[in-house]
Amino acid sequence: MTRESRAKWLAVATAALVIALSALFAALRNLSPLPARAPQSAAVPPPPAADPARIAAGRAAFERMNCAMCHSIAGRGNPSHPLDGVGGRLDRAQLRAWALGEGEAAARLGGIASIKQRNRGDPELDALLDYLQQLR
Repeated sequence: MTRESRAKWLAVATAALVIALSALFAALRNLSPLPARAPQSAAVPPPPAADPARIAAGRAAFERMNCAMCHSIAGRGNPSHPLDGVGGRLDRAQLRAWALGEGEAAARLGGIASIKQRNRGDPELDALLDYLQQLR
């Protein structure tokens, strides 16, 4: 076997190994169970009509806090944890607990709770909660 043919064989074998490992990782990621969702409570009554400027500020806070790294809304962002309809499932106190990784949410979030706790002093947290409440 010449040096050139060994180099070609090694390149093909490396490419095949990378593809196989990628497929294995993707399959394992898709087979892992999804985190438990918040318990389904009775339909949450709609919140009072929020100021459109506050909703826009909440949407901006969602983007600024990089929430789309883990969540999606209307298909934009990480599809693993969609927030579509969350305002109809969780009341404001529950939304706050999940946004900050507190209480029961902290136990279910595990290590991610510490990441969410960075948002505790954010001045636009209430606007973010207004935005999430209107997602029905």
